[in-house]
Amino acid sequence: MSAIATATQYYDSARTSAAGFLSNPSWDIVLVLAFVGAGFFYGVMMGKRRIISSILFTYIAFALFSVLPQEKVLLWFTFLDPFAAKIVIFLAIFTAIYILLGSRRSRSPVRASAWWQVFLLSFVQVGFLFHIIIGFLPKETVATLAPLTKTIFANTSLKIWWFVIPILFLIFFKRWGRGDD
Repeated sequence: MSAIATATQYYDSARTSAAGFLSNPSWDIVLVLAFVGAGFFYGVMMGKRRIISSILFTYIAFALFSVLPQEKVLLWFTFLDPFAAKIVIFLAIFTAIYILLGSRRSRSPVRASAWWQVFLLSFVQVGFLFHIIIGFLPKETVATLAPLTKTIFANTSLKIWWFVIPILFLIFFKRWGRGDD
């Protein structure tokens, strides 16, 4: 009888823990779901050619954002939190570059890309953007992030990899890909 009571107790404890977890998920789970969802929908909506352009435009936008006199530019956005203002400025630069340098038409005929290339590039792009945006957070806020988020997106020793990996994928797909754009 004792074994049945213990098993029932463990079952009730597990069910309560699972219900609590699903009703109040950690930010790691929310970030992973957002990453997967954003990567999937981004890949479906954009296609390989636009994702490649978007990756390159992200580098340009980050380079321009990095050399801005931020203390002067942030004064224009005093109605926003500095973190939100940095995101707005970065996304404004990115959008301007995308509109000014991006092509509104695609070459015809466009051969279909391998689905795994499109999704891999979209996940790399979304992860790269997450890394950049989390980098705008104050150090105190970064310290309070969930462990998985800090390890993957806010780890300073991985910063170089978040900047190199998209380039490596672009080189790989260009050199050893099927040859399609």
